[in-house]
Amino acid sequence: MLNSYKFSKMNRPQKNKINNPTLPEEQQNLVDERNLVDVQESEEISVEDRISMYWMENKGFISSCIFVLALVIIGFNGMSMYQSHAESKLQIAYAEAVANEKIADFAQANSNKDLGGLAALVVADQAYSAKEFEKALNFYGIAADALATNFLAGRSLLGQAFANFYMGNEETALAQLADIAANSMLAEVARAEAAYHLAVQADLADRREEYDRYIAQIQASPIATQWQQRVATYEQQAR
Repeated sequence: MLNSYKFSKMNRPQKNKINNPTLPEEQQNLVDERNLVDVQESEEISVEDRISMYWMENKGFISSCIFVLALVIIGFNGMSMYQSHAESKLQIAYAEAVANEKIADFAQANSNKDLGGLAALVVADQAYSAKEFEKALNFYGIAADALATNFLAGRSLLGQAFANFYMGNEETALAQLADIAANSMLAEVARAEAAYHLAVQADLADRREEYDRYIAQIQASPIATQWQQRVATYEQQAR
């Protein structure tokens, strides 16, 4: 393709003399033929030819870029395979922990992973049911940290609040419930549950404005049917 180019004499650039001090004197008058084509000025060169010329002049650089891109793709695929293998191993370890009743150890050892957070939530619920509220509070905390971006985050935070309540930390518990109710990043059902308990506390303390605000939040939620029904039942019994 390069041999078919037609150049006008006016558009042909001047030949560049090599001036390289590393060459012997008899070679100083050799002509550098690498850039004889004036791509910008010659109108007779096709787009395809321009691309071919660019490739010929920059093939070293382009090849290097392609090589680097290939390494990135291979590295990404390798990382995905590694992560998949690691997740499989973690699931096996979780199953073994459940079978051997060592789920608490698993939760603590994997407190930075979603599955570790789920294990902590299971342990916390068991402790809460057994009225071991200090242990429940500890594992709800592990679950809340591990599941911070998971839809179960609100569930873990509610557990913390209720554990604090039954440990006598009522002020802390109510503050935690208020944070949950106001946090739009949490699951709507968890927020509605927090709002319900806050509404009841406000009603018992005769804080009508606060009560109405939390009730309005529950009624405005399209998926808080359970807590809307609880509100209706509470108002029938309380009024």
